[in-house]
Amino acid sequence: MRGVVALLSLLRSQWMLPGDLNHLQNRRLARLLRHAYEAVPYYRKLFDSVGVRPEHVHTVNELRRIPISTRQEIQGQSLEDLTAKGTELSTCSRSRTSGATGVPLEIVKRASDQCFCNPSYLRAYMAWGFRPWHRLIQFQARPERQLASRSWYEFLGIFRHQTLFSLSEPAAWITAIRTWQPYLLQGYCLTLKLLAEAIQRGAVDGIQVPLVSTTSGVLDLYGRKLLNSAFGARVVDIYAAEESGGAIAWECPKCSGYHINSDTVIVEFTKHGQPAHPGEDAEIVITNLTGYTMPFIRYALGDVARLSAAAPSCGRSLPLMESISGRSGDYIVLTSGRKIVPHPFFLVLDETAGVGEWQIVQEDIRHLTVRLTSPCGTDPKRMEQIREGLKKLVGESVGIQIEVVKQLRKNRFEKLRSVISRVAPP
Repeated sequence: MRGVVALLSLLRSQWMLPGDLNHLQNRRLARLLRHAYEAVPYYRKLFDSVGVRPEHVHTVNELRRIPISTRQEIQGQSLEDLTAKGTELSTCSRSRTSGATGVPLEIVKRASDQCFCNPSYLRAYMAWGFRPWHRLIQFQARPERQLASRSWYEFLGIFRHQTLFSLSEPAAWITAIRTWQPYLLQGYCLTLKLLAEAIQRGAVDGIQVPLVSTTSGVLDLYGRKLLNSAFGARVVDIYAAEESGGAIAWECPKCSGYHINSDTVIVEFTKHGQPAHPGEDAEIVITNLTGYTMPFIRYALGDVARLSAAAPSCGRSLPLMESISGRSGDYIVLTSGRKIVPHPFFLVLDETAGVGEWQIVQEDIRHLTVRLTSPCGTDPKRMEQIREGLKKLVGESVGIQIEVVKQLRKNRFEKLRSVISRVAPP
């Protein structure tokens, strides 16, 4: 029921006057800062280190008094220091970031932290014509998520969905789409491109999906045209992160650019730690206004984007950003010629304890090089776990070389390409 209430709230707040929306954002920010200072050890230490107390910060501009935290700095803390006092970790849900930056991070949430997550996407989809009675198909990297129980509203015929595993064969995806006949197809950008290529290659008829939504990757012009052609669909790109508690920004059908969900997340565009001008490439720093169990305040995502100087023309007060440059990765090409998206490789590295940053490079079709930082050393069992996990994906005939290095990025804000393949698919 919380999700329904949250969706109704978001559907109203997007049409607020700009001043009222700013007031709502500042109220939520003040509440979050008070909570973080009083209940989360990491943020109390961080605030005290610069002599800032919650009552010193009333607006987004004043938020700059708090230092930026990077993923590496967050990873260096214990869960007890990052989570609110009194949190019973055994009762919380745990998730990991995709590893798209080479630094998977475990995130702890209670149900109350997640009530705005799905609604933040649904608001975007509904702007593009999606309605509660329409069906959707989602892709997931983890197969166990297919077994999750249905939400109560699905039994009423509302927001019904099916989940597909991103490592399955495209033929299985096509069968599921034909059977379920969704209005919306939502998944990782590279996965959807792989599906679209399979449809065109097989000259499959009758695959029509009105709306396709891409996440977790840069949607280039080729990809947009490919998805439009393969499905006869309108294509909407969603910018999201696990740390943000849901969608951060989404393409508007009427405006040029992406609406920022400023009622659930604060997005700062920074350059060398200072505010960037509209139109400049800027590093993204977020503050999740809805996450209280494990807050993210002035957190550097590692993505690059541009703030728009244009005012929305659709009537919404949600501000706009121009473009996003981040989360890049290639397909890995198997000896059979089949291409695999990067996300299954993230899971192998995610499940291996002691791995910091990582990058997979495919120089030729029979060899992979894994470059990683390992704060816990070069334990042979850990290295073998990585090797065996990758061989299950690419086959025994592919050689796996693991290189432990001191660092992979030149500075703490640099974005890593998670998977690099120099092999041209047949």
